[in-house]
Amino acid sequence: MALSEHEENVLAEIERQLAAEDPRFAAKARRGPRSLSRTLRLRLAILSAIVGVLLLAMLAIFASPWNLVSGGAGMLLLLLAIVTGASALTRDDDEQQVSVPPDER
Repeated sequence: MALSEHEENVLAEIERQLAAEDPRFAAKARRGPRSLSRTLRLRLAILSAIVGVLLLAMLAIFASPWNLVSGGAGMLLLLLAIVTGASALTRDDDEQQVSVPPDER
């Protein structure tokens, strides 16, 4: 359900007031939920790449009816490794742009 123009203006005014009163909280709220850390994403990428390669190796070594399933799972895990690794290596613009002044209490 979309907001009306008046509701959007009221929400924007509330956001401006919040940013003026407590810039640290406003910056945290703008960022949204925290994502996985870079090191955790890199570890996940490495682990999924290893498991994907092992599944593809099973496809080559063992002759069974599950070859198609293990091959598909291996390819999906390798794709997940590529996407996760690429997202871990790119710079997070949201984290770099938000500059929060120190708390002056």
